[in-house]
Amino acid sequence: MKLLTLIFLLLAFITNTGRTEEVPQHFKHVDQVIWVVDDLDKVIDKWKELGFEQIELLGKVLATAKNEKQFNVRMAVANLGGAHITWIQPLTEKSVFSKFQKDYGNGAMSLVHKLSSEYALQNELKRLSQIDVDVLEELSFSTPKGKLIVTLMDTQEEGKYVLGYVTSETSADMYQGLTAKNRHSMKLNQYAFAINKTEDISKYWAKIGFPEFQISHPVLGETKYHGEIVEHELIQGWQRQGDIAYEWCIPVKGPIVYADHIKMHGEGIHHLAFSVDNIDKVLQDYESIGYKNIMGGTWGEKGKPGSGRYEYVGLENAGGMTMELLWSYQGK
Repeated sequence: MKLLTLIFLLLAFITNTGRTEEVPQHFKHVDQVIWVVDDLDKVIDKWKELGFEQIELLGKVLATAKNEKQFNVRMAVANLGGAHITWIQPLTEKSVFSKFQKDYGNGAMSLVHKLSSEYALQNELKRLSQIDVDVLEELSFSTPKGKLIVTLMDTQEEGKYVLGYVTSETSADMYQGLTAKNRHSMKLNQYAFAINKTEDISKYWAKIGFPEFQISHPVLGETKYHGEIVEHELIQGWQRQGDIAYEWCIPVKGPIVYADHIKMHGEGIHHLAFSVDNIDKVLQDYESIGYKNIMGGTWGEKGKPGSGRYEYVGLENAGGMTMELLWSYQGK
């Protein structure tokens, strides 16, 4: 009997040790990015100048909070190479968006996930409440495309961005008719963040249901910053739970754009990364209309499988976020 008990306990230990928590299905896809700006018309013009025409201005929109408080915002929606964007320009000093702007300036505030129903949302909120993750704001927007109901969670301080939810049952498809088409056929590759350290943030999101960060120390070559040859280093924390990777960038040695962002905006969402077929063509186009290549470099052995190149385009005046261009060697 003692032997059987020992075998049972050993099997239980092996089973539990090998078990990994499944990431909730809704975390595997970002439905939209809520992005707060102070001049919506300027931001739209800038992104159209960059070759992204799949943008729809919704104008002044009434937002109603759960406590019946109402306020107006200006809103636009866009498809930026596969990234669904909801731009919001606050029109009052007393809203969750104006507070974000006051604290962090222009920039992406929230990554929003879609649940199937109101019932699923309430179950999710109950689950989060049990681990001390509270609701920041529940808002209903009356837009020309229909109603948009968003639940924002109080995750900014510990998680460095606001986790958001919508449901297909209560919200219209805000991006219907907007395709991923753009001038250079750029495709969304990453949502990326700039932070000072990984451990606490990784544990926080793991508690919520995301995978812990996979840490890497990339070996980079031909590194440059604002056109000058420099040595810069970073640590990367990767989350690959879904169709688009999350890259958490920790500056180690500068000058480096992640440290610049943290100094200007604080820790948070830093850039959208896009895969491109011809990185030099894109850079030449953007530089010809006044945009600057603010950082770049290579990874891997040049001309070999697994190698590639990255370049950052400074877009502070186009909404407070940066664009990264990624080119990977494909062989001949």
